[in-house]
Amino acid sequence: MDAPPEQSSSRPLRVLLVEDSPSDAELTRWRLQQGGYACTFECVVNEAEMRGALRAGSPDLILSDFSLPGFDGMSALAIARAEAPGVPFIFLSGTIGEERAIEALKCGAIDYVLKSNPKRLVPAIQRALDEAALRRKNQAAEQHVARLAVVLQTLAAINSALVRIQNRDEALAETCRLAHRIGGYPLTMVALLNPATRMARPIGWAGYDFLEQPWEEFPVAVHESGDTSLMGRVIRSGEAVLCEDIGTHPQVIEGREALSAAGIRSLACLPLRVDNTPVGALLCGTRSPTVIAQDEWLLLVELASNLSFALQYLDKQNAVHFLSYFEPLTGLAKRALFCERLTRLQARRSGSPSRLAVTVFDIAHLRVINDSLGRHSGDRLLQCIADRLKTRFPDTEHIAHLGGGTFACVNALREHDTGEVRTLQDELMRLFAEPFRIDGRDVVAEIKSGVACYPQDNIEPHDLVQNAEAALKEAKTSGERYLHHRVEMNAELARRLSMEQRLRAALETDQFRLYYQPKIALRNGRVAGVEALLRWQDPETGLVAPAVFLPLLESAGLMTAAGTWVIRQAASDCRAWRLKGLPPLRVAVNVSPPELRRRKIADEILECIGDLAGDPDWGVDLEITEGVLSGDASSCVNALRLLRAAGVRIAIDDFGTGFSSLGRLSELPIDTLKIDRSFTSRLPTDRKSGTLVSTIIALARAFDMTTVAEGVENRAQLDYLLREGCDESQGYLHTKPLPASEFEAWLLRNGGVEPGATGLRSARG
Repeated sequence: MDAPPEQSSSRPLRVLLVEDSPSDAELTRWRLQQGGYACTFECVVNEAEMRGALRAGSPDLILSDFSLPGFDGMSALAIARAEAPGVPFIFLSGTIGEERAIEALKCGAIDYVLKSNPKRLVPAIQRALDEAALRRKNQAAEQHVARLAVVLQTLAAINSALVRIQNRDEALAETCRLAHRIGGYPLTMVALLNPATRMARPIGWAGYDFLEQPWEEFPVAVHESGDTSLMGRVIRSGEAVLCEDIGTHPQVIEGREALSAAGIRSLACLPLRVDNTPVGALLCGTRSPTVIAQDEWLLLVELASNLSFALQYLDKQNAVHFLSYFEPLTGLAKRALFCERLTRLQARRSGSPSRLAVTVFDIAHLRVINDSLGRHSGDRLLQCIADRLKTRFPDTEHIAHLGGGTFACVNALREHDTGEVRTLQDELMRLFAEPFRIDGRDVVAEIKSGVACYPQDNIEPHDLVQNAEAALKEAKTSGERYLHHRVEMNAELARRLSMEQRLRAALETDQFRLYYQPKIALRNGRVAGVEALLRWQDPETGLVAPAVFLPLLESAGLMTAAGTWVIRQAASDCRAWRLKGLPPLRVAVNVSPPELRRRKIADEILECIGDLAGDPDWGVDLEITEGVLSGDASSCVNALRLLRAAGVRIAIDDFGTGFSSLGRLSELPIDTLKIDRSFTSRLPTDRKSGTLVSTIIALARAFDMTTVAEGVENRAQLDYLLREGCDESQGYLHTKPLPASEFEAWLLRNGGVEPGATGLRSARG
């Protein structure tokens, strides 16, 4: 007999057996014991007994006969799905036929085992239990992500309220209301300390309906022995407390019985500080059967930090404008305040030969980090960067957060050569040599920077910062680590701004074009599909390369509008070719991550595609980047599933170059993997690239996916791909991307078959 399976815990497996034969029930019990399971059994024979058993407690497994006197297996299955939907249900019967078995599986049964073939029973049970455990794990992960999304939404709403509301008490009361209404915390309170009386007064609260006077002040002790409440203890000590279970928590909790009677399970209490001194506390309670997770706790810490930051300015009516001067996420000065401080630094150094170096630097690939690890992790990274900058610049007047992933700093210079500027940049780079620890992960942050010096590069603070930004943009374009400002950089920045303005008009004046590049099926040389590539016919400069205008489209916020135009135009061209009787063709378009994350994106895409969505031969398909599906990608995956169900095929473009989604391939709605041209270009001489390409092809074959090699430019590359079993090829070897009319002529001229198709077939066989 096979080795017995490992049970997930020490407790016996609870089995509900729907069986009217005592001997069969006893035989089933014996077989599970022989299979290594320690079980407790409850046997029922009719509907009433089954409903009663399920309502008394959910079993781990349901085994049911198919035919019982006055009761039947399908009825038992329906009851199980209604009363215990997550419990695996297996038919164990001698009478079930193939058609009934298929119907049962469609209705929710996990498996069926014939009593005449009992050897299948234990493996079927183990598989069902494993799948149920995996479902529970996935559901818990989805619930966790959904919870974090709610807390992030709450945090954003509270930050907005702190900007909008000019009265301190009203702002703190609104904080509690939002945490209760949006965040779902059944109770929340903010209390502030009166240092003269050592009494704390609740300023705002929500969910305290069970208390007669929630506004009552409470004392804050001087020593631990005098603590009378959890909030008082936190205000006294300045240490946050996560009380996982108020019933067993060893520290004093005022009103513990009333809280328990209201269903409160756990409490999170965090100090509020001004100038590093505890001045109050934030309390949040939950009814969740699980404790507050680490990610949620970090968001609550961030909320307490933002409230602390606001308290410095909300005491006076006109001080609420602090958010005009500070970034609430990092606590660093914004551009306006940083420029004011530059003015003061210049004034201090008037008449001195010393100079100032203003550096503006940007976190590379911050968007990739947000897409793959989640926006919360990206925000945490920015906070960690700010903390590390403060260690290098103890005087925070010398640093600023200009928004997004862009920071600025100013250094005093003693020398008049570029060596000192280079040394300062090297020191700044070294701050990022060590990775940042973000939610249990090591995240590497690389920076690009631009430098402008006072007084050589400009005198006005705003112009100095702009010049440093111009140098930064040039460094990012050229690939340099950092660049010193030059006068011509301002002209280049002006040119880019002009191009952005012309791009805004390009959509309205029909300046965009689609070029098409075919994908060739290597088994027969026929055109298997075509990729639509966006081009810009600029009236001033002619045809603009995608590498030039695509980043500008994104920075100008035009990517969504351009993406919609591409899908509509590709669908229009596809319909035109269908009307002309061309060979069937599917057109693939690229969809950017911001587009795919929009609400109702699936409906918008299907509306653009129209009747092509239901055509098996003609249609518009999507190509997405690999990073879209990493991290918290549930909304993207749901959209892709809806599109795929409507007949749209999905490809991962440039596979292997982003954050890997290998572990999720089996559950993602993906039809095609596209091998990036950076791998294809090194074939067949580069061994590592060959190994990677072969692995991708094998991986796709294992998951019943198609592989397309991009950037195929010579016969040696094609021969390698043929030998390894790649399905399709795309590149200049076949044809360069062509305008719609030229592609149509190319397709008609070659009859839908690549000109070198004979060579393709002979190379394969």
